[in-house]
Amino acid sequence: MSMDRKRILIVDDEEGLREGLSLVLEGEGYSVLAAETGEEALHILQQSHIDLVLTDMRMPGMDGIELLKKIRERYGELGVIILTGYG
Repeated sequence: MSMDRKRILIVDDEEGLREGLSLVLEGEGYSVLAAETGEEALHILQQSHIDLVLTDMRMPGMDGIELLKKIRERYGELGVIILTGYG
C-alpha cells in the first residue's frame, strides 16, 4: 500500500453497502477500512490514520450524529460525511 493514498473509513450496519462503497472507492485509488458500528469506527480511528469518514445516519446503538459528535470531540476537523437512505 502506498503511504500517499488517502484512507477512508466507511461506517454502516449494512454489509452490502460497506462492500459496494469499498469496491468503488478502492477502484478510484483510495485505501478503505470499514466498520459495522460507531463503536467499531472509534476503535479503528484510535488505531489508524483516517482522512475521511463516511457514515450512515441510522445504525443500531450509536447513530451517525452521535458518531460525528464523538469524532469532533476527539479528532477535531476530521472530515465526516453522513449518508442516509431515509427521506
